[in-house]
Amino acid sequence: MKLTNKIFRSGSHDSFTSTGLLTLRIVAGLAMVLHGTPKLANPTGWLGDSVPALFQFLAVLAEVGGGLAVTVGLLTPVSTFGVVATMVMAVRTHLVAGDPLFRITISNTNAGAGVEYLGLPQWFALGGGNSGWGTGSAELAFLFLIMSATLFFTGAGKYSLDAVINAQNK
Repeated sequence: MKLTNKIFRSGSHDSFTSTGLLTLRIVAGLAMVLHGTPKLANPTGWLGDSVPALFQFLAVLAEVGGGLAVTVGLLTPVSTFGVVATMVMAVRTHLVAGDPLFRITISNTNAGAGVEYLGLPQWFALGGGNSGWGTGSAELAFLFLIMSATLFFTGAGKYSLDAVINAQNK
């Protein structure tokens, strides 16, 4: 297999599956861009001094550039790998900060750190509460990670720029 076919891999999918992948790409890609765009105002300092500037810049690049590439299905293995790596670190950062993977709304108050939920481990899920750290959970980063990993393994589908480029390289 030629290197260009690996880089622009779109997978071999029927129209139904490719429509599903297109929907996933548009929703996940645009949501990623929306979450990355505010960070463009300070691409090397949006997390403060606790994270090296280079890593902050790479995260912004993955969120905005990777999000745009995912949306149109361009360089899908490369762009989704960048997003997956960034989201692994985002999930890790939330968990280390004491946030659960999922925070479930169970009451009208967000006061306090949250309570045990359905007997699940507190690192996995908390009911209510919040943290001083963004959303108070790793849920969104985890969802971006899973969506991007799915596209990494499946390819972008036949309704993508990768598929167009792949067809021209045959």
